[in-house]
Amino acid sequence: MRVFYLSILLLFSVCTGNAQAAEIEQLFMPGELISGHDEFKSECTNCHVRLRDTTQKKLCLDCHDHKTVAEDIEKRQGFHGKDKNARELDCKACHSDHKGADAQVISLDKDKFDHEFTDFMLEGKHQLVECDGCHLKDKKYSEAKQTCYECHSEDDIHKEELGKKCQDCHVTSGWARSEFDHDKTDFKLKFTHQRVACNACHIDEKYKDTPKNCVDCHAIRDVHSNRFGNNCKSCHQERGWDKSLFDHDRDTQYKLEERHRRVGCNDCHGVDYKVTKKRNTQPRDCYSCHRSDDAHNELNGKKCQDCHIVRGWGYAEFDHGANTDFALNGAHKDLVCDACHIIGAKSKEIDTACFSCHQQDDVHNSDQGTECDQCHKEVLWQKHVRFDHDLSKFPLIGQHAVVGCEVCHTTSAFAGTKSECVDCHGPDDVHKQALGEDCKLCHNPNDWLIWEFDHDETDFKLRHAHAELHCHSCHYTPQEESADRTWRCIDCHRRDDIHDGNFGGNCDRCHDQKSFSTINIQSLISFEQKTTEATSE
Repeated sequence: MRVFYLSILLLFSVCTGNAQAAEIEQLFMPGELISGHDEFKSECTNCHVRLRDTTQKKLCLDCHDHKTVAEDIEKRQGFHGKDKNARELDCKACHSDHKGADAQVISLDKDKFDHEFTDFMLEGKHQLVECDGCHLKDKKYSEAKQTCYECHSEDDIHKEELGKKCQDCHVTSGWARSEFDHDKTDFKLKFTHQRVACNACHIDEKYKDTPKNCVDCHAIRDVHSNRFGNNCKSCHQERGWDKSLFDHDRDTQYKLEERHRRVGCNDCHGVDYKVTKKRNTQPRDCYSCHRSDDAHNELNGKKCQDCHIVRGWGYAEFDHGANTDFALNGAHKDLVCDACHIIGAKSKEIDTACFSCHQQDDVHNSDQGTECDQCHKEVLWQKHVRFDHDLSKFPLIGQHAVVGCEVCHTTSAFAGTKSECVDCHGPDDVHKQALGEDCKLCHNPNDWLIWEFDHDETDFKLRHAHAELHCHSCHYTPQEESADRTWRCIDCHRRDDIHDGNFGGNCDRCHDQKSFSTINIQSLISFEQKTTEATSE
């Protein structure tokens, strides 16, 4: 069909001329032109090269005065120069006509359009701006403003005093952020100055003739009240206003050591102190500054350095053992001076006897005397007591050696403490006094449950069946109730007596300890003979 159309068109062009050929071309037009091209519908050659299907780009560019587009394609810049398809394809690949008078020939998908193919990359906050924020209605896309100031002139709080090159300071990540390099000025920002807000120095956004001397900004912080002059940088530095370059050790005749390094200047150099060319007459002895700290009321003189050190007023290096007759050992070593030397005392002399200081700690109420060091020692008052209980009337043996003092001595009056077993172990007597109160007959101090009692040493030796019986089988009443009683077999075996008492209470005449059911025949025969003889008589 295409070949047929071209053949007919060529034939009419040769036979009838170009005018009639154009009329023939309109018959084959694929559709109605857009309204903007309607005036060219009778002159197809304005947009098309006759008998050719391509190479229409030059005609488009010439007609639409797209000089900038042509330059972009040539220099490979802008959208038409950076996008390979826009650069190589004919215009009609994207801007197709013959689709009706109201057709949109610009096939641009705003949601998918990649702004990287333009000369204006969308970075930072620009990525969040809607298209019509920059591309105004009825304006070509290429006519959008591209300089910062064109869009942000209303945001210029500097009122053009810094020019219109906003990008020299501001960045696209946020208008409030600034990357201005202050080092390119004649005042480089170092250390703490780098963290200072611009308007702290540039008041009311004034950037010209900004004062540069320290005192111009820091006079309000001059705690010296101008006593040291206006040359702040001779002592202070940009690392921090409180970090002084002044070296007291180097620049004066008084070295600052330990705690003195943390003392404020005004603590020593009062408000009346001024730097002069004359020699400094500031007093340097301890007492001049620390008079109010003298808790000794001058009892120890004014040479504070004999005891105190600059590490801290509370530290003392006084050798108590070398300078007095009372060496500080054990717990005494960590005591503060005023624990013994009372503040405000009018005399240096104090009593060094234990009881003079520890009378309030005497829980014995003087019952043990006042020679505390006989039992206690300096390591610790309540521990490491060196009293030897083995030298008393009650040596500590076995479990008694590991029992705390307070278990037996319920009060601090140690004298008169009861020492009998039953006094402490009465509640532990599971026999309920059936075996008496002399616990040590069976038990020993090694352990209450370790006991040894030899019943053979009594008047009743345990044999056979009796040897297996528990103590409580026979001993079940308090011993004091049965101490003088004479025991017979019938007293325990009355329930086992099948004779109902007819043979008396001496069961051992017939029975023995092997078993109650075992009968001694000889004893029985002898018993019957005696019974018969007694009856015959």
